[in-house]
This record gives sequence, structure tokens and C-alpha cells, in this order.
Amino acid sequence: MDPIFLASAVTTWVLNKLLDSLKDATIKALLGTEGLTTEVKDLVHALDRANLIIGSLSAGAAAGVKLGNQQLGPQITEVQHLAVKLAKHIDKLQYYDLGEKVKKTNLKDCNQLTSKMMSLALTGQSKGKIKKSDLQDMGHTVNSLHKICDIVHNALLLEKLDKLYGATQNTSTDARETVENSTETKKFEREEKAGIVNTIIASASSDHDLLVLPIVGDGGVGKTTLARLVYLDPQVKAQFDIKIWIYVSANFDEIKLSHGILEHIAPDWEYTSTKNLNVLQLAIKKHLQRKRFLLVLDDMWEESQGRWDNLLAPLRCTDSKGNVILVTTRKLSVANITGKMENHIQLNGMDGAIFWRFFKTCIFGYEKCKGQGKLQNIGKKIAAKLNGNPLAAKSVAALLRRNLKEVYWNNILNRDEWKLQNAVDDIIPALKISYNHLPYHLQQLFSYCSLFPKGFKFDKEQLIRMWIALGFVIDERKELEDAGSDNFDDLVDRSFFHRDEQYFIVHDLMHDVAQEVALHECLNVDGSDPLNIFKSIRHVGIWTDWTESVYKEQIIERHIRFEQKLDAIVNKDILKTLESLMLVGVYDENFSEKFVGTLKKLSYVQILRLSVMPFNVDVLLSSVEKFIHLRYLELRYSSDKHKPLPDAICNLYHLMVLDITHWSGLNDLPKYVSNLLNLRHLLVPGSGSLHSKIARVGQLKFLQELKEFQVQQGSGFEISQLEELNEIKGSLSILGLENVKNYEQARSARIEDKTHLRTLSLSWGEYRDVQKEVMEGLKPNVDLAHLHVVNYASATPTWLGNVFSLSNLESLQLQDCTGMETLPPFEELQFLKKLSLIGMSSLKDVSIDFNYDDENTVAQSYEEDELELSEVEIIRCSSLTTIRLHSCTALTNLTIKDCGALSFLEGLPSSGGVEYNVKECPQLAADAISN
Repeated sequence: MDPIFLASAVTTWVLNKLLDSLKDATIKALLGTEGLTTEVKDLVHALDRANLIIGSLSAGAAAGVKLGNQQLGPQITEVQHLAVKLAKHIDKLQYYDLGEKVKKTNLKDCNQLTSKMMSLALTGQSKGKIKKSDLQDMGHTVNSLHKICDIVHNALLLEKLDKLYGATQNTSTDARETVENSTETKKFEREEKAGIVNTIIASASSDHDLLVLPIVGDGGVGKTTLARLVYLDPQVKAQFDIKIWIYVSANFDEIKLSHGILEHIAPDWEYTSTKNLNVLQLAIKKHLQRKRFLLVLDDMWEESQGRWDNLLAPLRCTDSKGNVILVTTRKLSVANITGKMENHIQLNGMDGAIFWRFFKTCIFGYEKCKGQGKLQNIGKKIAAKLNGNPLAAKSVAALLRRNLKEVYWNNILNRDEWKLQNAVDDIIPALKISYNHLPYHLQQLFSYCSLFPKGFKFDKEQLIRMWIALGFVIDERKELEDAGSDNFDDLVDRSFFHRDEQYFIVHDLMHDVAQEVALHECLNVDGSDPLNIFKSIRHVGIWTDWTESVYKEQIIERHIRFEQKLDAIVNKDILKTLESLMLVGVYDENFSEKFVGTLKKLSYVQILRLSVMPFNVDVLLSSVEKFIHLRYLELRYSSDKHKPLPDAICNLYHLMVLDITHWSGLNDLPKYVSNLLNLRHLLVPGSGSLHSKIARVGQLKFLQELKEFQVQQGSGFEISQLEELNEIKGSLSILGLENVKNYEQARSARIEDKTHLRTLSLSWGEYRDVQKEVMEGLKPNVDLAHLHVVNYASATPTWLGNVFSLSNLESLQLQDCTGMETLPPFEELQFLKKLSLIGMSSLKDVSIDFNYDDENTVAQSYEEDELELSEVEIIRCSSLTTIRLHSCTALTNLTIKDCGALSFLEGLPSSGGVEYNVKECPQLAADAISN
């Protein structure tokens, strides 16, 4: 990509983001109270002018106009830096304003007795005013913006490129024709598969101890896909007791790989945290005794014969014969080490005719596409440039299917990137074409992934949260998380991400593209390649345990080269403008000392992910509290020495994400978490019980996770705290409902307005006379999927009875609801899959037979009325006498236990495949479980 265009695109995005914030009514009012109205007008004028000039470069590039003066790059980048500097000042002012709001809210919520104490506690939480030096700095920045824009504008005039301004007005806005609902590309079997399958079957039935079979081929040629097809082949599956798949990548670590093998063959093994290779190998040998195995080592790079032999040592000592290891690698030298050269499979690009069918399927969704003759002719010419590479085909096809016009396809065919091919098998230009055709916001989102190591397994929701924290996701019509999810799905659809079980990965070659385009923005430090540090770097990721396990957890040795890389980062003077910093993994005290010094130089960091060690926990936590611009904070701590989080974290008012999922031994939260008014995600270890420790949680109006809320009589834990928490998603468990006194209090929680909730649990600790009216006030939203009620001792509420409103329920569990005599109308629970009735001592009849008339014959039934109910559990229902299940045609599991009065059971499915578990029902006839 043209560096001038790239710099101008980034700068335009930063300018637009800053302008949008300055036009926000809240920020304008805030700046006005600081007496900055005139300064703001000057600032907006300077930014608008910069945006017009810099933006014209992006528009010109899109129109095919190239800038000859490459010396403008630093000037354009300087505009970006100045805009970021201005954003920092505004951000600081917002921080102080949030601090004042927190102080007023907390004092308002306190009674008169504690107000003075609270006021003292909150003193110093915010400075309240922007400094005079900040105002002067903003003025200097505005002047600098004007000067640089003069330089850029004059350069454009000299090159007679003022026509770029016109290009801004002439960009096409025609709607594009797209292929809707494109289907996943079907599997095109490679001819090599049959030979590999036959070799494996022959070896499995022989007396050979171990066969190692390498598949060698270029990146993206389909090695992993071929190995997976072999791995899943029914004939292959029938030959082995155990199958194991391990992704290796460049990170060949015998300990990690041994752990990976044990996770497959002995998931409950007791020494899961050990780093002793000898212990691991003895465990592998023990669990593989008399079991034939197939092991796939995907994407291997290691060329050390010694390390390879270490890994194989326990695999060669099993009693079983016919074991097979399948290796995929790009390097012939790896094949030479791992197996006999005559056994390796050389995988090249797909054959021309088959590849065209594959490419056509990737574009149109099916290989026998007819018509579109001109497009197909162009497509064949493009296919010829892809050298039979499936990854390149998927990437370019995703681009082509978005616009089925000849002009657009010819533009792809004639792109300059094809001229950059260095070899016959070079597909990077094809992948870069796909990247270059992304909208800028998607380019920005994808390029940020270069901050992570190759082979990293991305959690979709976590990555989206980081994007949001950096302001990369902007959408006024949708929730930010929904907009981020749409963007992520778009990148998946364009083949930039690939699903790997519940995670997503970026192919190594796509990662190379990301690193190339983000070279001046993102720096990935993983202990392997030498660093190339630019002063424009804004995001740094340090991964101490990714390659070669640089630091071992039990024996943490000093690693000088890693320290040198940290020194190089410090010497480049990039820390003051750094926006993301990640330190993931273990490290020694020498590295820690240098890293602590690094933290002290940060001033605008917005994302901070830290692995904390026992020897530096105090100093790192004390460093965090000064980062007032933080939006995303993740802290990891795995020591047996329990350490609470400092209250000072609660002063990071901009914080949107606090992730302490991996903080061991945490049994409480900082006292004033509710001060974090912008918090959207509080991710805690375990089931989420820590959420119930948040006093005044109602202040966190953007919060999207609240797993548990404990109603208490003390201030800050009233059920009304839930009133405005209408963004919470997933599950919510409300405990201590005996502390709710009446319908009005229950209604104040506005449970019905929580439209994003999927699961709701309501629990009483002891009986209260007002349970019925409280339960009426807790009516959920109609879209609720799972309802769990515990220790409710009154009659069935109307919203579960005669005024039923929860027709979308998928599971219903009523436990120890001793006063309920009636159940919901099951004919309105079409989507119910699981029903659990436990300790329902007043229940006398369970009747799910709405398709039967009074004569007990089948009434007319329609398919859309049939229940999906597959699992029924009825336990300790002492008054229950009758169960009718005629309408449970999908039933697969029926459990009935300890129902002493039950004497009548009918309507069991006539078809087989139902698992019955009926116990301790003495009144039930022995032959009741019959069809």
C-alpha cells in the first residue's frame, strides 16, 4: 500500500474522531465551563482544515491519483500526532469531570453521618481543573497544525494535484451488486488424500512401532485442510484408539506439546501444572499403554533433531504397534528430521481445472455456475495468478463476490500488487489485494491483530472489547459490541479469520500481511525476530512465554536478549504516545525492574494487559493507578500468595473493561468499583459471585455482565440498584429476595426491561408473607430463555400461570417452590427443551398432553405445535400422583426420583431411544415404564 495513502487514512480517521468528540454537546459544555469556547472554535477550524487537506489525499488515492512527493509522509504523520495530543488534553478534562460526578453521586447517596467521611475518602480523586500549561500546549498544537497544513497544501499545489479536492466530491456511491447468503465452500478432496489414508491404514495394521509421515508444502497450499480430512476419515478413525491434534507453529516447546498431548489422552491428570518434562513423559507413556494412537503435529518449524527426539521419547516406548504421527510443515528440512525422506508427501497447488472449480465455488457458492460468461473469463485470468493456492483463492474470492461487475473484476486483475510477486508460489500480493480493498475501519481492526503472535487463538468477544476501548468501533445506530461483532464477522467472511473450535485464528500468511501493513503502528515482541522500531509505534505487545518458553515458570532464568529489546523500545522514545501495552507471560526480576521503569514513562496508555509476578505485584499495582486515560485493564496473577486489588483502581474513571478473570485467590473487589461510571465489562474469576460484592452497582449504567446480585438491607444493595442496568446480558442470579418488602420494591428493579437477559435465577433464603406480590413484581422479559426459581413458597405468579408471558423459554427449573400447585401452560412453551421440578411439595399433577382430548385419544395436531421438550426431571415432589406426557414426542431423558405418592404415569414415547431413570416411587406399578 502507498505509504502516503496509509498515513493520510490513519490521520483522517484520528481527525474525524477528534472532531466528533468536539461537536458532542457534553464536551462542548464542559469546555465552555473551563472558559475555552474561543479556543475550541480555533481548534475546530484547524482540525477541519487539516481534515480537508489530508482527506483529499485519501480520496485521491481511491480515485487512482498517486502523490509523487513521498517526503510528505512525516508531515502527515505529525498531524496525526498533534491530533492525538489534543485528544489527550480533552480526555484529561473529561476524566476530571467524571471525578466530580462521582464525588457528587457518592455524597448524595450517603446519609448525613457518613457524608463527611465519604468526602474525605474521595478527596484527591480528581484535580477538577485543566492546567494552565495544558491550555498553552493546546494553543501551540493548533498553531503547529496550521503550519503543517500550509506545508502540505503548498506541496500539493507544486505538484498540481489540487484536483484531489475534486476527487473528494466524485467518489462513486453506487450500490454494489453482491452475492447474497454465500455458502461455505465445499470440501474439494485432494488426490493425495487416498494415498495418505492407505499408507496410514497399512502402517496401523503392521508391526511397526511408529510411522512419521510429513506433508510438505508452501503456506496456504492446503496442508492443514488435507491433514484434517485424513484425521476425520472414517477408515482412519477405525484404526486408532486415540486421536490427537496439536497446533505447533514456530513455538516448539517439548513441555507445552507434552501438556497438549496429555490434555487429549488424560484430561483429568493430577499434575496439570508441572513443567517437569520427565514427569510429563512418564504420564504420556502410562496413558498410552496398549492404545494405538494417531498424532497430528500441525505447522511444525523445529529443525533440531535433539528436541524432536525428546518429544518422541515416550511415544516410541508404548506397547502398541502401528502408531502414526502426521506432520505438516513448509520446510523440507523439517521433513528430513521427522521422517524418512521417501515417505514425505509434497503438496503443491491445486490442479488448474480443479482449482478453477474451487475458485468458482468460493465466489458463487457452487461450482456449476452458469452464465456470467465475461466475469468467468476474467475470473480464470485472476485464478491463473493464484498458483493453485486455496488460501489465496478464498481471500480474493471474498473480494470478488462483493461486486459482480466487469469493471471491478478487471480492476482486481490489473492491480499493481501482482507485479510484486517474487516467485511462482508467492501469494502475499493476492492477500494484500484483499486487504487493500477493505474499508479503512476494517483495515484498522485487522492490522491491530499483528500485535499478537502467529498462531494466537483469538477470543472474539475479547478482541472486540479491545477495539472498542481504542475507539476503533464507531456506530451511532447500534450497541458498540454489536457493531464490533458485525465487523468481526465481516472479516471472517472475507477469510481474514478462520474458526478454530470456539476461537479464531489468523493464517500465518495473513499475519505476515497484518505485520507488514501495521509496521509503523504495532510492535510484537516475542523473543524471536529482531525488532524494527519506528517512532510512530502506538501499540506494543510483549509475549514472554510464546516462543521457546523464554521464561519457564519454575526456573525463571534471565534472558538478556529480551531485556535488550525492552531497552530498545525505551530508547526510541515511543512510550509517551503509546496507546496499548501488553505484557503476557512469566519473567524474572531483572526484566521486571526494567519493565517497571518502562511503565513510569507511559502517559496516554488506553489498553494495559499485565501478567503480575509475586516479586513485583505491589510496584506494578501502584503504577497502574496513574493511568487516567485507561479504557481496558487486564491483570493476571497466579501466585498462591493471595493479593487484593488496590482501591485506587476505582479512580480510573474512563475504564470500560476491567478483566481480572485470571487473578488467583480473589475473594473481594475494591470498595468503590461503582465509581467506574463508564465500565461496560467487569470480568471476574469463577461463576461471577464477586459481582454481588459491588455496592451501589446501579451507578454502572453501561455494565453488561452482572452474574449475581445479593439483595441486602444495607445501603447500596437494595433491589432498586438494578433499575437502570438494562444493558446486562447473559445470566443474572438474584439472591436474598427475602429482603424485598413489597411489589413496589420488586417492580423498581425493572426486570421486564432487561431485554438482553437470557437466563434469570430468583432465589429466596427464607419464607416471607409477601413472596407472592414480590414475585409478581419480578416479571421477566418475554424473550427470556432460561428461568430458575429457588425456595419460593407462595402460589404460582400470574406471569407463569393464567397470564403466561414467557413463550420463548428453553428451560424451566422450579426448585423447592413449595406453594406452587399449578404449572405453566405447556402448549405455549413450544421451544422448551428441559423441565426440572424439584421439591415441589404442593404439586399433584404434571400434565403435558394438550394434544389429547377427553377420551384420551390423539387430537388433531400440527407440526408447529409440537414441543421440543427432550429432558424432564421430577424429584422430591411428595404430593405428586399423576404424570401425563403425551405431548412429549421429542423426549430423550426422563428422570423421576423420590415421588412417594406417584401412582399414574402415561404418555411415554412409543419410539425407542429414551433413557429412563425412575427410582424411589413405591406407589408406581413396576410395569409403568412401558410403551
